[in-house]
Amino acid sequence: MLAKSVLEIKETPIMEIANFGRAYSNRTGKKIFAAWFGEGNQPTKEIIYREAINSLKNGQTFYTYQNGLPKIREALSNYMNSVFGLNLTPENNSLVTGGMLGIKIICDMLIEKNDEVVIVGPVWPNIRSSVILKQAKIKEVNLKLKNKWQLDLTELFNSISNKTKMVFINSPSNPTGWMLNESEQEEITSFIRKRNCWLIADEVYHQIVFDRDVSPSFLQFAKPSDKLIVINSSSKSFNMTGWRVGWLSHPEFLGEHIAKLVQISTTGVPEFLQEGFFSALINYKSIVHGVKNDLKKSRDLVFERTKNWNKIHMPETNAAFYSFFKVKDMSNSVEYAKFLIEKTQVGLAPGVAFGKSGEGHLRLCFASDLNYLDNILNRLKKELS
Repeated sequence: MLAKSVLEIKETPIMEIANFGRAYSNRTGKKIFAAWFGEGNQPTKEIIYREAINSLKNGQTFYTYQNGLPKIREALSNYMNSVFGLNLTPENNSLVTGGMLGIKIICDMLIEKNDEVVIVGPVWPNIRSSVILKQAKIKEVNLKLKNKWQLDLTELFNSISNKTKMVFINSPSNPTGWMLNESEQEEITSFIRKRNCWLIADEVYHQIVFDRDVSPSFLQFAKPSDKLIVINSSSKSFNMTGWRVGWLSHPEFLGEHIAKLVQISTTGVPEFLQEGFFSALINYKSIVHGVKNDLKKSRDLVFERTKNWNKIHMPETNAAFYSFFKVKDMSNSVEYAKFLIEKTQVGLAPGVAFGKSGEGHLRLCFASDLNYLDNILNRLKKELS
């Protein structure tokens, strides 16, 4: 008999749509223009993968440090300090096999059965699954959509009780593109410090912002003693989704415990992948500049082309690389996403995948080249305009 917590986890509706689209393509021979996953269609830059290839050629294929090579942890602290104006040390950062494993490790490290976890939604579904596996209780606070997505801080603070073990906030947000400002982060940090619970900040899109250089980070308002862990990833800013390389920024004392959990999960990120990631970190300015320029063009194309489509409400965003839009008179986003695949050959993520508050919406990932997006928009226009 399988564990009850595993049986309670359902396949994410995003994968349901992706599998439906793949099966439809195989059955009909028609190409599907997929925009359901959170990744672009541009490969990793040569300046990154060349170093991984060289590392393989040099025989760097053995077990390595659980928290990351010393030079990687130093490069991570230099990167975070440069980007956010911080004063982190290498001991404040641990390398993990992707941001997702980072979330799983955090839940394994902090959460026990029946603990209360507050999550701001709509949000990427895997955080919920990680909490469910620990048999903890989820309390969700939902963003409100007016002219733009907004978080009611009073509602958030009222949801945090004496039983709350952890608060999870993703900013910049997947799927909405919502982003906290500095004063909101400072207020949240101060409130949670008084409540003495953990604040977990998913900031993997911190470089993908279009109205400033970088998003604000909770680390800018934290004290060394604060119960704060920030999750980051190479996937989005460096076009490295398949590499599965992420990192956690954390109080120094957590390093040894993270290392233990890495040891019994993956034993560590392969050294040759670390060498490629090291190149990304020390060359981040030029890499990110190119990625952001391309994404801004894609974002502008999507919002310009759809601004007069009367069947949808698509608020413009300045962060991440998604359009999360409401569809008029749509009540079942999974079935409607399947309909769009059959009708237009475009694959979008159903809003309900990101929580109940996401129902009625669809998510379009616009991290693709302009020609690919043009095909998507031309096809969607027939149904959504």
